Amino acid sequence: MITVNVCGYDSMHCMAFDRSNEKGYEDNALLLIKTESFFEIQGTLRTFPPNTVMLYEKHFPVHYGCQSPRYNDDWIHFDLQGEDACLLRKLSIPVNRPFSLPHLGLLTDYSRLIVQEKLSSHACKEAVIDSLMHALLYSLSGKLRESQNRNESNRYYYPMQKLRMEILNAPCQKWETPQLAKRLHLSVSHFQHLYKQFFETTCIQDIINARIEHARLYLCISDMSVSSLALFCGYENELHFMRQFKRHTGMTPSQYRETHRRQGGERRSQGPLSSP
Repeated sequence: MITVNVCGYDSMHCMAFDRSNEKGYEDNALLLIKTESFFEIQGTLRTFPPNTVMLYEKHFPVHYGCQSPRYNDDWIHFDLQGEDACLLRKLSIPVNRPFSLPHLGLLTDYSRLIVQEKLSSHACKEAVIDSLMHALLYSLSGKLRESQNRNESNRYYYPMQKLRMEILNAPCQKWETPQLAKRLHLSVSHFQHLYKQFFETTCIQDIINARIEHARLYLCISDMSVSSLALFCGYENELHFMRQFKRHTGMTPSQYRETHRRQGGERRSQGPLSSP
């Protein structure tokens, strides 16, 4: 049996937000995110594209949000009981780490129906919600396997995945698409096509996102000057770094550092933010 406790469909945030809860939720939480977002992964904030899914298990530390005032998602807090207690493992759905799909499609239709049923009052309400949640989770598992199988059957998938990890782990290096394509013996156009197919973003955007996330981290944990940070993150031009940082975060590096310190002080005095 799957019981839905609270849920929301097509929820909009009119301003940037940063949701954090070190103790996690009292139930499982499924997020179907339709816009760009960020999540904390092993101590680092990483940006994810639209059509990202996150399934938090109960009591797992929560930290996610959005830097722009246009975040949109469906969210469902639920409990798994009885023979469904191990359903997530049975379906091989990743938990506590975000993953992206080519599109959410039918998944958001299920979440809309679940919200409608949650607001209803007929006698079969709980049974219908249980059936819809099963359909949503089985559909999610199927879409994930379909996406993985399509990519993993391509002989360039694992070499390119390894290359991507190099980029994300060392964004300060001077990465250039022609040289990266040459390493895999691909033309630039074929390399760019496969990269987009495998990771649902471009190589250039991955490099930029990784550098911006690197900058965000060090703005929060160090007193490094903006000019030094620009070089440290792989930018030869400080002004270019500042413009790109503001384009992605809505703030200058100095404003971001000040905002983080102010919010950090508020969290220490108020405690963690709660879930919707």
